[in-house]
Amino acid sequence: MDHDHPHAAPEIPAGTETAKDPVCGMTVAVKPDGRHAEFEGETFHFCSERCQTKFKADPWHYASGRAAGKKKAAPANVQYTCPMHPEIVRDAPGACPLCGMALEPMVPSDEPSHELTDFTRRMWISAAAAVPLIVLTMGGLVGLPVRDWIGHQVASYLEFVLATPIVLWAAWPFFKRGWDSIVNRSPNMWTLISLGVGAAYVRRGPRRPPVHARG
Repeated sequence: MDHDHPHAAPEIPAGTETAKDPVCGMTVAVKPDGRHAEFEGETFHFCSERCQTKFKADPWHYASGRAAGKKKAAPANVQYTCPMHPEIVRDAPGACPLCGMALEPMVPSDEPSHELTDFTRRMWISAAAAVPLIVLTMGGLVGLPVRDWIGHQVASYLEFVLATPIVLWAAWPFFKRGWDSIVNRSPNMWTLISLGVGAAYVRRGPRRPPVHARG
């Protein structure tokens, strides 16, 4: 349903013509003076003014049936397992302690992947910092020697500032799963990724220029 009704469905006398409210799905009696709306030559009837208003705001969405086909959440008390290690069963979503893959519900569901949603959000936010970071580090190859313009020391600090949220926030799931793999004594790809990203970040931290370069 699109929303919870503040009232119970009214009793409809036998023999009364009925229709289904396209917004909430409630069965309503068809009345000449009832709430209704026209869309593409078809008449739609509503149980309340609220449903009628929502329909008029986006008639195609409700008339096409897309509203009724909204994804349903996973059923309550569902258990989750790892596609690679079916012996792993948990009562809540998370990561497999052996390989780090996201656990999937054992009961088929149309619920959107929390992992995909989270990773996508992290990717787009990180892109805002990654673009100027690439310009700083690689600009000289395409005729934009930004490091020469602002000075190598300033550029080094800017690179560190821009890289920090990408590594410590966007890549946090990598480190978490990498650490879990060590704790569970089950090295996997997350172990390698977390070590590689961490080492690169520490290695490329803000560096002071050599003594001879300071004059």
